[in-house]
Amino acid sequence: MESEPRKAPVERDPIRVVISVISVLIVLAVGVVGYVVYDNSLRSETISKVVVDGSTVTMNYVGMFEDGRVFDTSIYEIASDSALYPKSFTFSMREESSYVPFEMTAGLYGVSGGTIKGFALGVIGMKLNEKNIIVVAPEDGYAVDPTMVETIDIVEAVPIVETVSETDFTTLFGASATLMSLTPHYKWGWDVLVVEIKPGFVTYKNMPTVGQVVAPFGDPNDPDTPMGWDCVVESYDPLYDNGDGRIMVRHLITETDVYNREGTDYLGVSFVLSAVDEDAGTFQIHKSNTDTGYNGEISGRTLLFEVTILNIT
Repeated sequence: MESEPRKAPVERDPIRVVISVISVLIVLAVGVVGYVVYDNSLRSETISKVVVDGSTVTMNYVGMFEDGRVFDTSIYEIASDSALYPKSFTFSMREESSYVPFEMTAGLYGVSGGTIKGFALGVIGMKLNEKNIIVVAPEDGYAVDPTMVETIDIVEAVPIVETVSETDFTTLFGASATLMSLTPHYKWGWDVLVVEIKPGFVTYKNMPTVGQVVAPFGDPNDPDTPMGWDCVVESYDPLYDNGDGRIMVRHLITETDVYNREGTDYLGVSFVLSAVDEDAGTFQIHKSNTDTGYNGEISGRTLLFEVTILNIT
């Protein structure tokens, strides 16, 4: 049997080979570029889910003190439930429609549109849908206005005889002075006797009894809205200070009452009991001013914010 004739070898076109190689390289290059673009988009997507300085962040929050009392929140269900979420003295319930997620710029504080420093920096590094508690130290929270803080002796001295202008008398007591008339003291509530009226001035005599209990900052026994605390008249010395006399009144408060008592002074300014130093014999009240938005209950205190990140831009 004769063998089949051998086929002549096919000669390769060098130009076609070069073109094929170039085509393969182009396909590989496109694939690599596509991968890089896709990888960068994933990386950008990942970065956008973490709060960085300058991010626009939308969140829900609950602002609390260390004892768990809520002073502010963006969530209506929490604002309206005081059984599960006890409220602070100065918590103010708003219209339901105003309880919406809060939007802020991370890292922006101390300027118009910013928040307090500890809060603005505390959200940085949080992730989308993460819930966390941000602890804000007093120095990174709401600054204290020293003019709104008053220090008073626990055992307070009151002159028996006092002289004020007729204008001040009318302002304080709500009526013009009448000689030898009795009227309740504008702060202490005990009887005051007008003993002398001179052009432009009124002299009156404080007339409490030793052991008398008074409440200068509100009614602590009001079952609905108890305010202030009781004070007791400890002594009455008419000979003190060349006959001007002195009354000693003890405020019945202790260190356990700090931030657990609120009141209103005789000018109608609300405050919280912010410190009691039994060793020094003094206490401190921190006032609020609704006109300026200053809140003595939150200024200078450690604050906790439970934050849930809803969106990051």
